[in-house]
Amino acid sequence: MEPAWTMTDPFHRAPYPTISPLRPELSQAGRTMLVTGGNEGIGFAIAKAFEQANAARVIILGRRAEATKNSAAQIAQQYPRVEVQGLTCDISKSADIDELWASLGRQAIVVDILVLNAVVISESKPILATISSGKLWQDFDTNVKAQLQMIEHFHAQDKVAAKGANQKVFINVSSYAIHEWKVAAEKPGYGLTKSAATLAIQLIAQDVPPEEMQIVSMNPGGVFTRAAKAAGYTEESFQWNHPDLPGQFALWLASSEAKFLHGRFVWAEWDVDQLKSGVLRKKIDEDSYHFKVGVRGL
Repeated sequence: MEPAWTMTDPFHRAPYPTISPLRPELSQAGRTMLVTGGNEGIGFAIAKAFEQANAARVIILGRRAEATKNSAAQIAQQYPRVEVQGLTCDISKSADIDELWASLGRQAIVVDILVLNAVVISESKPILATISSGKLWQDFDTNVKAQLQMIEHFHAQDKVAAKGANQKVFINVSSYAIHEWKVAAEKPGYGLTKSAATLAIQLIAQDVPPEEMQIVSMNPGGVFTRAAKAAGYTEESFQWNHPDLPGQFALWLASSEAKFLHGRFVWAEWDVDQLKSGVLRKKIDEDSYHFKVGVRGL
Protein backbone atom coordinates (compact mmCIF):
# COMPACT_ATOMS: atom_id res chain seq x y z
CA MET A 1 0.00 0.00 0.00
CA GLU A 2 1.33 3.45 -0.91
CA PRO A 3 2.07 5.85 1.99
CA ALA A 4 -0.65 8.48 2.27
CA TRP A 5 1.80 11.32 1.71
CA THR A 6 2.62 9.98 -1.77
CA MET A 7 -0.98 9.84 -2.99
CA THR A 8 -0.74 13.22 -4.70
CA ASP A 9 2.06 15.45 -5.87
CA PRO A 10 1.95 18.15 -4.63
CA PHE A 11 1.24 17.15 -1.04
CA HIS A 12 0.02 20.38 0.52
CA ARG A 13 0.85 21.97 3.87
CA ALA A 14 -0.77 25.35 3.21
CA PRO A 15 -3.89 26.60 1.36
CA TYR A 16 -3.90 26.84 -2.44
CA PRO A 17 -6.24 28.37 -5.08
CA THR A 18 -8.53 25.37 -5.75
CA ILE A 19 -9.81 25.34 -2.15
CA SER A 20 -9.91 29.11 -1.74
CA PRO A 21 -13.08 30.54 -0.11
CA LEU A 22 -12.98 33.23 -2.79
CA ARG A 23 -13.87 30.74 -5.54
CA PRO A 24 -17.51 31.36 -6.58
CA GLU A 25 -18.01 27.58 -6.89
CA LEU A 26 -17.40 27.22 -3.15
CA SER A 27 -19.82 29.96 -2.11
CA GLN A 28 -21.86 29.18 1.01
CA ALA A 29 -24.32 32.03 0.54
CA GLY A 30 -27.61 31.43 2.34
CA ARG A 31 -26.29 28.47 4.34
CA THR A 32 -25.80 27.91 8.07
CA MET A 33 -22.75 26.00 9.31
CA LEU A 34 -22.09 24.62 12.79
CA VAL A 35 -18.64 23.44 13.90
CA THR A 36 -17.80 21.74 17.20
CA GLY A 37 -14.49 22.54 18.85
CA GLY A 38 -14.51 25.83 16.99
CA ASN A 39 -12.74 28.01 19.55
CA GLU A 40 -9.27 27.64 18.09
CA GLY A 41 -6.98 25.68 15.83
CA ILE A 42 -8.61 23.54 13.14
CA GLY A 43 -12.20 24.27 14.18
CA PHE A 44 -11.59 28.02 14.18
CA ALA A 45 -9.95 27.80 10.74
CA ILE A 46 -12.98 25.89 9.43
CA ALA A 47 -15.34 28.54 10.79
CA LYS A 48 -13.23 31.27 9.21
CA ALA A 49 -13.24 29.55 5.79
CA PHE A 50 -17.04 29.34 5.73
CA GLU A 51 -17.34 32.98 6.71
CA GLN A 52 -14.94 33.97 3.94
CA ALA A 53 -17.19 31.98 1.57
CA ASN A 54 -20.17 34.17 2.55
CA ALA A 55 -22.10 31.73 4.74
CA ALA A 56 -25.25 33.33 6.12
CA ARG A 57 -24.60 32.09 9.65
CA VAL A 58 -21.71 30.35 11.40
CA ILE A 59 -22.21 28.71 14.78
CA ILE A 60 -19.11 27.97 16.84
CA LEU A 61 -19.53 25.36 19.54
CA GLY A 62 -17.17 24.98 22.49
CA ARG A 63 -17.00 23.81 26.09
CA ARG A 64 -15.29 26.93 27.45
CA ALA A 65 -17.81 29.77 27.53
CA GLU A 66 -15.35 32.66 27.56
CA ALA A 67 -13.17 31.21 24.80
CA THR A 68 -16.22 30.47 22.66
CA LYS A 69 -17.55 33.98 23.11
CA ASN A 70 -14.17 35.54 22.27
CA SER A 71 -13.65 33.40 19.17
CA ALA A 72 -17.09 34.26 17.82
CA ALA A 73 -16.50 37.96 18.49
CA GLN A 74 -13.14 37.85 16.73
CA ILE A 75 -14.62 36.38 13.55
CA ALA A 76 -17.68 38.64 13.68
CA GLN A 77 -15.37 41.64 13.75
CA GLN A 78 -13.43 40.38 10.71
CA TYR A 79 -16.55 39.41 8.73
CA PRO A 80 -19.41 41.68 9.85
CA ARG A 81 -21.73 40.58 7.02
CA VAL A 82 -21.93 37.06 8.51
CA GLU A 83 -24.06 36.25 11.54
CA VAL A 84 -21.79 34.54 14.07
CA GLN A 85 -22.94 32.71 17.17
CA GLY A 86 -20.73 31.27 19.89
CA LEU A 87 -22.57 28.60 21.87
CA THR A 88 -21.38 26.68 24.92
CA CYS A 89 -21.94 22.94 24.80
CA ASP A 90 -20.13 19.97 26.32
CA ILE A 91 -20.73 17.30 23.69
CA SER A 92 -19.63 14.56 26.08
CA LYS A 93 -22.97 15.14 27.83
CA SER A 94 -26.05 13.83 26.02
CA ALA A 95 -28.31 16.36 27.75
CA ASP A 96 -26.20 19.25 26.44
CA ILE A 97 -26.51 17.96 22.88
CA ASP A 98 -30.26 17.50 23.17
CA GLU A 99 -30.68 21.02 24.54
CA LEU A 100 -28.46 22.50 21.82
CA TRP A 101 -30.66 21.16 19.02
CA ALA A 102 -33.86 21.93 20.91
CA SER A 103 -32.67 25.53 21.29
CA LEU A 104 -31.83 25.80 17.58
CA GLY A 105 -35.29 24.44 16.78
CA ARG A 106 -36.98 27.01 19.01
CA GLN A 107 -35.11 29.73 17.11
CA ALA A 108 -36.13 28.18 13.76
CA ILE A 109 -32.45 27.75 12.89
CA VAL A 110 -31.77 24.92 10.44
CA VAL A 111 -28.13 23.86 10.15
CA ASP A 112 -27.07 23.07 6.58
CA ILE A 113 -23.47 22.01 7.23
CA LEU A 114 -22.32 20.19 10.36
CA VAL A 115 -18.59 19.79 11.00
CA LEU A 116 -17.64 17.60 13.96
CA ASN A 117 -14.17 18.61 15.08
CA ALA A 118 -14.26 18.32 18.89
CA VAL A 119 -12.26 15.37 20.19
CA VAL A 120 -10.67 13.88 23.28
CA ILE A 121 -7.07 12.70 22.81
CA SER A 122 -6.59 9.55 24.85
CA GLU A 123 -3.90 8.70 27.36
CA SER A 124 -0.65 7.07 26.24
CA LYS A 125 -1.53 3.82 27.96
CA PRO A 126 -2.43 0.34 26.71
CA ILE A 127 -6.15 -0.21 26.25
CA LEU A 128 -6.19 -2.80 29.04
CA ALA A 129 -4.94 -0.13 31.46
CA THR A 130 -7.80 2.26 30.64
CA ILE A 131 -10.84 -0.03 30.77
CA SER A 132 -11.33 -0.42 34.52
CA SER A 133 -10.57 3.26 35.18
CA GLY A 134 -13.44 4.25 32.92
CA LYS A 135 -11.20 6.51 30.80
CA LEU A 136 -11.77 4.49 27.65
CA TRP A 137 -15.54 4.83 28.00
CA GLN A 138 -15.17 8.58 28.54
CA ASP A 139 -13.28 8.71 25.25
CA PHE A 140 -16.10 6.78 23.59
CA ASP A 141 -18.65 9.25 24.97
CA THR A 142 -16.96 12.17 23.21
CA ASN A 143 -15.35 10.58 20.16
CA VAL A 144 -18.13 8.15 19.19
CA LYS A 145 -21.42 8.50 21.04
CA ALA A 146 -21.51 12.30 20.82
CA GLN A 147 -20.69 12.24 17.10
CA LEU A 148 -23.58 9.89 16.39
CA GLN A 149 -25.96 11.85 18.60
CA MET A 150 -25.03 15.06 16.77
CA ILE A 151 -25.55 13.59 13.30
CA GLU A 152 -28.85 12.04 14.42
CA HIS A 153 -30.18 15.46 15.44
CA PHE A 154 -28.71 17.04 12.31
CA HIS A 155 -30.45 14.56 10.02
CA ALA A 156 -33.73 14.80 11.95
CA GLN A 157 -33.99 18.48 11.00
CA ASP A 158 -35.36 17.32 7.63
CA LYS A 159 -38.61 16.45 9.37
CA VAL A 160 -39.20 20.08 10.31
CA ALA A 161 -37.22 21.98 7.67
CA ALA A 162 -39.03 24.05 5.12
CA LYS A 163 -39.66 22.54 1.72
CA GLY A 164 -36.82 23.26 -0.65
CA ALA A 165 -34.27 23.49 2.16
CA ASN A 166 -30.59 23.32 1.31
CA GLN A 167 -28.87 19.98 0.84
CA LYS A 168 -27.17 18.90 4.07
CA VAL A 169 -23.43 18.32 4.38
CA PHE A 170 -21.78 16.40 7.20
CA ILE A 171 -18.01 16.50 7.66
CA ASN A 172 -16.30 14.25 10.17
CA VAL A 173 -12.85 15.48 11.24
CA SER A 174 -11.21 12.11 11.72
CA SER A 175 -7.53 11.16 12.01
CA TYR A 176 -4.82 9.20 10.25
CA ALA A 177 -4.67 7.13 13.44
CA ILE A 178 -7.46 5.04 11.89
CA HIS A 179 -4.99 3.55 9.41
CA GLU A 180 -1.49 4.32 10.71
CA TRP A 181 -1.01 1.55 13.27
CA LYS A 182 2.12 3.08 14.82
CA VAL A 183 0.22 6.24 15.71
CA ALA A 184 -2.73 4.24 17.00
CA ALA A 185 -0.37 2.19 19.19
CA GLU A 186 0.93 5.34 20.92
CA LYS A 187 -2.58 6.39 21.98
CA PRO A 188 -4.68 3.26 21.41
CA GLY A 189 -7.89 4.66 22.88
CA TYR A 190 -7.73 7.53 20.39
CA GLY A 191 -7.17 5.26 17.39
CA LEU A 192 -9.92 2.90 18.55
CA THR A 193 -12.55 5.59 19.07
CA LYS A 194 -11.72 7.54 15.90
CA SER A 195 -11.88 4.30 13.90
CA ALA A 196 -15.23 3.40 15.45
CA ALA A 197 -16.71 6.82 14.72
CA THR A 198 -15.42 6.90 11.14
CA LEU A 199 -16.80 3.43 10.43
CA ALA A 200 -20.19 4.33 11.93
CA ILE A 201 -20.38 7.47 9.80
CA GLN A 202 -19.37 5.46 6.73
CA LEU A 203 -22.28 3.09 7.42
CA ILE A 204 -24.67 6.04 7.73
CA ALA A 205 -23.48 7.23 4.30
CA GLN A 206 -24.58 3.89 2.83
CA ASP A 207 -28.15 4.62 3.90
CA VAL A 208 -28.30 8.32 3.01
CA PRO A 209 -27.74 9.51 -0.58
CA PRO A 210 -25.40 12.50 -1.10
CA GLU A 211 -28.27 14.49 -2.61
CA GLU A 212 -29.87 14.39 0.83
CA MET A 213 -26.78 14.59 3.02
CA GLN A 214 -23.24 14.59 1.63
CA ILE A 215 -20.98 12.79 4.13
CA VAL A 216 -17.16 12.80 4.12
CA SER A 217 -14.50 12.03 6.74
CA MET A 218 -11.16 13.80 6.59
CA ASN A 219 -7.77 13.63 8.22
CA PRO A 220 -6.97 17.31 8.91
CA GLY A 221 -3.24 16.69 9.05
CA GLY A 222 -0.83 17.82 11.71
CA VAL A 223 -1.70 21.26 13.07
CA PHE A 224 -0.04 22.54 16.25
CA THR A 225 -3.06 23.21 18.44
CA ARG A 226 -3.63 23.54 22.17
CA ALA A 227 -4.80 19.93 22.20
CA ALA A 228 -1.59 18.81 20.46
CA LYS A 229 0.47 20.72 23.01
CA ALA A 230 -1.51 19.19 25.87
CA ALA A 231 -0.81 15.76 24.39
CA GLY A 232 2.92 16.41 24.77
CA TYR A 233 3.86 17.58 21.29
CA THR A 234 6.02 20.64 20.59
CA GLU A 235 6.47 22.89 17.57
CA GLU A 236 9.56 20.82 16.75
CA SER A 237 7.78 17.45 16.91
CA PHE A 238 6.60 17.52 13.28
CA GLN A 239 6.43 19.60 10.14
CA TRP A 240 3.07 21.12 11.07
CA ASN A 241 0.51 22.27 8.51
CA HIS A 242 -1.05 25.72 8.36
CA PRO A 243 -4.49 25.52 10.05
CA ASP A 244 -6.13 27.16 7.03
CA LEU A 245 -5.32 24.06 4.95
CA PRO A 246 -7.85 21.79 6.72
CA GLY A 247 -10.11 24.81 7.17
CA GLN A 248 -10.40 25.44 3.45
CA PHE A 249 -10.32 21.75 2.56
CA ALA A 250 -13.42 21.27 4.73
CA LEU A 251 -15.05 24.10 2.80
CA TRP A 252 -14.29 22.33 -0.48
CA LEU A 253 -15.74 19.08 0.93
CA ALA A 254 -19.02 20.96 1.46
CA SER A 255 -19.26 21.75 -2.26
CA SER A 256 -20.81 19.75 -5.09
CA GLU A 257 -17.30 19.15 -6.44
CA ALA A 258 -16.72 16.68 -3.59
CA LYS A 259 -19.90 14.66 -4.12
CA PHE A 260 -17.88 11.71 -5.46
CA LEU A 261 -16.23 11.36 -2.01
CA HIS A 262 -19.52 10.59 -0.25
CA GLY A 263 -18.86 8.05 2.52
CA ARG A 264 -15.09 8.10 2.10
CA PHE A 265 -12.02 9.15 4.11
CA VAL A 266 -9.47 11.56 2.64
CA TRP A 267 -6.48 13.60 3.74
CA ALA A 268 -6.63 17.41 3.74
CA GLU A 269 -3.07 17.49 2.37
CA TRP A 270 -4.03 15.69 -0.84
CA ASP A 271 -4.28 17.83 -3.95
CA VAL A 272 -7.94 18.41 -4.82
CA ASP A 273 -7.31 18.71 -8.56
CA GLN A 274 -5.70 15.27 -8.60
CA LEU A 275 -8.49 13.84 -6.43
CA LYS A 276 -11.10 15.11 -8.88
CA SER A 277 -9.43 13.57 -11.92
CA GLY A 278 -6.69 11.21 -12.95
CA VAL A 279 -5.59 7.96 -11.29
CA LEU A 280 -7.13 8.59 -7.87
CA ARG A 281 -10.54 9.51 -9.29
CA LYS A 282 -10.45 6.39 -11.47
CA LYS A 283 -9.79 4.20 -8.41
CA ILE A 284 -12.61 5.87 -6.47
CA ASP A 285 -15.08 5.49 -9.33
CA GLU A 286 -14.19 1.84 -9.96
CA ASP A 287 -13.88 0.63 -6.35
CA SER A 288 -16.77 1.39 -4.00
CA TYR A 289 -14.53 0.51 -1.03
CA HIS A 290 -11.58 2.75 -1.95
CA PHE A 291 -10.65 5.11 0.92
CA LYS A 292 -13.08 3.38 3.26
CA VAL A 293 -12.69 1.68 6.63
CA GLY A 294 -12.68 -2.13 6.63
CA VAL A 295 -10.66 -5.28 6.04
CA ARG A 296 -9.55 -5.68 2.42
CA GLY A 297 -8.27 -8.97 1.07
CA LEU A 298 -11.07 -11.12 2.46
